[in-house]
Amino acid sequence: MPRRRKLPDYVALKIPTYEPADNPLELIFDGRSLEVASKVLEHVKEHGRLYPDDYKELFPEKTDQVLYFRVIKKMLALKMLRVSSDKSYILSDGFSSRMETIAKLWKFQIGDLKDLW
Repeated sequence: MPRRRKLPDYVALKIPTYEPADNPLELIFDGRSLEVASKVLEHVKEHGRLYPDDYKELFPEKTDQVLYFRVIKKMLALKMLRVSSDKSYILSDGFSSRMETIAKLWKFQIGDLKDLW
């Protein structure tokens, strides 16, 4: 029996203080992992899904393959991607709903209740 995939308990977001981020992936990934995440996202947008073996042709280098698995774990933990019934990765809107929840919690915290209900 295969063991269950372990996802990170939390993921740190880097929120810029002076300039807004151009890409939401920049808040989570940096350097080479940002390039890998962008490539994964473009592949899923273009083909509709990412099958488990597609990483071999997307990333022929072993170092990129290691980064690929780290990026996929983070994207699954943040609900940017989800696993479909055929075990492929597809896009999910769970990340945006989490960010909306954080925004609502902040509005509740500062007392701006008119937009919440």
